[in-house]
Amino acid sequence: MFKKIDTSFFEAIDRTHNVKSFRFDDLGGIDFRPGQFFQLFLDWEGQELSHYFSFSNSPTERGYLEFTKKLSDSSFSQALQALQPGDPVRIKLPMGQFIFEGQYPKVVFLSGGIGITPIRSICKFLTDTSSSAEAIILYSARTKQDIVFHEDFVEMQKQNEHLSVIYSITDQEPSPEWDGRTGRINSEMMKEEIPDFSGRVFYVCGPPGMVEALTSMLKNELGLPPEKVIFENFTGY
Repeated sequence: MFKKIDTSFFEAIDRTHNVKSFRFDDLGGIDFRPGQFFQLFLDWEGQELSHYFSFSNSPTERGYLEFTKKLSDSSFSQALQALQPGDPVRIKLPMGQFIFEGQYPKVVFLSGGIGITPIRSICKFLTDTSSSAEAIILYSARTKQDIVFHEDFVEMQKQNEHLSVIYSITDQEPSPEWDGRTGRINSEMMKEEIPDFSGRVFYVCGPPGMVEALTSMLKNELGLPPEKVIFENFTGY
């Protein structure tokens, strides 16, 4: 059952050079599940703008609702950046079935760019609830500077022995100090990093083209059945 609520903006947090998290009052506690999304409504220059965003905070992080966006020249990005503490907004929530709360013993999250946001929500939930689910993240970004939530995942891995994060940079010439993987996520990388992939459930989130390529790779190259591949597209950056 969807709810439409009136709340207010109170904080923006820089995550990378072009990615910000936006936080809103949770009015004492609003129920949602890790990995879900909501619809945000803003008034901008006499128009009502709306956009769908995944929660990037976990239900265990109370006091605020957060989403994270790659900023652009769009009207919506301009409206977000013009928000001042206390400005009113409207939210319709919760939505979506890209949910993980520990129901599978072994999972893999495949993501690129800003598609990491619901995965951050899920992994923070698993960490805070001391879940025994074994989770591996394979995350692709253009450069090291484009990795979103890097510090958060470093801290989560310290607290959660069941969480592992593997980064791959797609820039053709990564900086000399980079010692992680390079190149786009493919079947060879999967076999090398996750040899037990056939016994895991996969969650895939990112731009539509990336999601289509990765889900096809999982099913056609690695032979995973459709029920083991759960995905969500991120559109309209």
